[in-house]
Amino acid sequence: MLLQKTDKARRELDPGMRTLGLRERSLLLLADGRKSLSDFGPLFAGEGERIVLDLVRQGYLEPVRATW
Repeated sequence: MLLQKTDKARRELDPGMRTLGLRERSLLLLADGRKSLSDFGPLFAGEGERIVLDLVRQGYLEPVRATW
């Protein structure tokens, strides 16, 4: 599953917005639609996958939709 930022994530990354922690914001910056859930797994001492799944549940990240 490739992950991309949602509009909510882009607003979070705007200057002056700081509702998430540094780890969560770092993962948002890395989510570019070309990285999969497994790419994030080893980050933050193995906590990356859990953090990314939390960000998906909160609406900051979403799977890339296939465009055919």
